[in-house]
Amino acid sequence: MKLTYLGTAAAEGWPALFCNCEYCKKAKELGGKNIRTRSQALVNGDLLLDFPADSYMHMLNTKYDMSGVKHCFVTHSHIDHFEPTDTVLRMESCYAHGMTEPVMHFYGNAAVLKRFDRFVGSLDEEPNPPSVTVTEIEAYQTVFADRYRVTPLRANHAHGESAFVYLVEDGSKTLLYLHDTGLLYDEVYEYLKSNGVRADLISYDCTFVALPSGGGHMGLDSVPEVKKRLLELGVADENTIHVVNHFSHNGMLLHDELVAAAAELGFLCAYDGMEIEF
Repeated sequence: MKLTYLGTAAAEGWPALFCNCEYCKKAKELGGKNIRTRSQALVNGDLLLDFPADSYMHMLNTKYDMSGVKHCFVTHSHIDHFEPTDTVLRMESCYAHGMTEPVMHFYGNAAVLKRFDRFVGSLDEEPNPPSVTVTEIEAYQTVFADRYRVTPLRANHAHGESAFVYLVEDGSKTLLYLHDTGLLYDEVYEYLKSNGVRADLISYDCTFVALPSGGGHMGLDSVPEVKKRLLELGVADENTIHVVNHFSHNGMLLHDELVAAAAELGFLCAYDGMEIEF
């Protein structure tokens, strides 16, 4: 399995659009891996996790074929994880020619579907034939998407809706993608344990970075707790790759500082464009 981190920031990006804090100014000055766009990841070139407004920028930065993505699993309806506007451009017309896949299938909770339907309702006319579909899914109900088994797990986040983190299996490797979420619910640990899940790579929400974490996100003070619990349950072992991702500029640590702090805890630090094959 190949995982590409297309965007690794929280909702505001880093540097944030309207921010003049010390850490946004430093990110602008230093550039490189300190520049972080909104959260999105690509699995094996054909499965997306989330669809933010920065999806176009991610295509430019990585040059991957967005039309070759057949499935997109959305974690929740917040704008940094689902912005449906560009889906109107996905049709064989003046907007696009020679698309690799004729249809892109989106999956998400009821709030995601509502947001998509509201967008489509604002259009003068719907694309015909449709080149995008949206399907409602539920926690712990596995979706079979070609070679993938994708299971939404209940996230500790966005409490006005049923937000998800995802278990992604492609027949040989297993990814546990924990964005956005605070400390995992006991029911998630129980599901992973009772189903004998062993993750090859776990990607952890680390929005708070060096700040005390709480609420619907984690930070460097809490991800070790989740890692420890997953190791105890056998979901992770000595071969599992652990990565922190999804960072806010409020967390203070720039990329090189964050790499060092994460390494001390046994984690890799994601950056925009980072690729991991496992």
